[in-house]
Amino acid sequence: MKRWIKIHWKLFSMLAILLCITVLYFSFFSKMTVNESRKETYVTNVKIERSDIQLFGDKKQYVLAPSHVKVSKKYAITYEKKEALVENPNHLQLEDEYYNLILYNLEEEGLPERKIDLYKVVRNYQSKSIPIFNNFGGSVYLGDVHYFSLEICDLSDEKDLVFKNVYLNLETEEVVDLPKDTKFEMDSIISSTVRATNYGKILDSKGYIDSSNEIVTTRFEGQVPDPNINLYSLYPDIEDKLINQNWSLYVRTDKVTPDEWFDTVLHWFAPKGEDLLTVYGRNDDGEASDVQIRNSQEAKAWLEKHPVLRKI
Repeated sequence: MKRWIKIHWKLFSMLAILLCITVLYFSFFSKMTVNESRKETYVTNVKIERSDIQLFGDKKQYVLAPSHVKVSKKYAITYEKKEALVENPNHLQLEDEYYNLILYNLEEEGLPERKIDLYKVVRNYQSKSIPIFNNFGGSVYLGDVHYFSLEICDLSDEKDLVFKNVYLNLETEEVVDLPKDTKFEMDSIISSTVRATNYGKILDSKGYIDSSNEIVTTRFEGQVPDPNINLYSLYPDIEDKLINQNWSLYVRTDKVTPDEWFDTVLHWFAPKGEDLLTVYGRNDDGEASDVQIRNSQEAKAWLEKHPVLRKI
């Protein structure tokens, strides 16, 4: 027996080694298969570059930037994100996910960048809550405090998800609740004088929209924005970006008053070589009257006679 074992021990050794290799191989392959099945697919949005933000005007009161940027009094605000494409979009942050708010400081030379981790600040507010993707908020102001509105989801009870709006203090990076009836100042205040007239309808007919503190082309199918306006004579570099590249022109509402803005746009959107865009005062029903409004003083006087227009 000993002699037989001595003769065949090499064969047993080879068989044992082959068995170990086989077990290890299938164990490793199985592990890889499980890992591959758990690998997530992600969609990524990259932040815009600092060079995509252009300031002009004697007070740097105007900003030219891609249309998805939010321009406030102090910041050009955009974001970067990496979002997992999973069956349940409302889930706690996965290892590779991120959602960051990017602030470019318009007050400082070189537009320095600051990044706010939205997952982190929302967790600090409520540990089981997450920021909602694809609901990029906007700036509001309460006194001297600049907030950015966010929608979040409380995942404490998976069977009863709670969605709510909260506000991120952009200086302290703290998320807070504020009463629903809080009277915020908003950048749309820049259009308070414009409301006296049918300027918005005239602008729309030219292929532009003046929403809040942003001018953007409407891009309706078949509609070509009017290039024959003073704006492009004053700032030739703007034309291609606004008409062809999906950029917007923003006004910083702490640098320009509503009256100054009204007088400016009347000249900007007049046909090249003409002084003023022809607009008319609106009646209480919102329709145009036959009274031409030529400047902000006339617009304010019209608003005094038609205060209901302030609410439209």
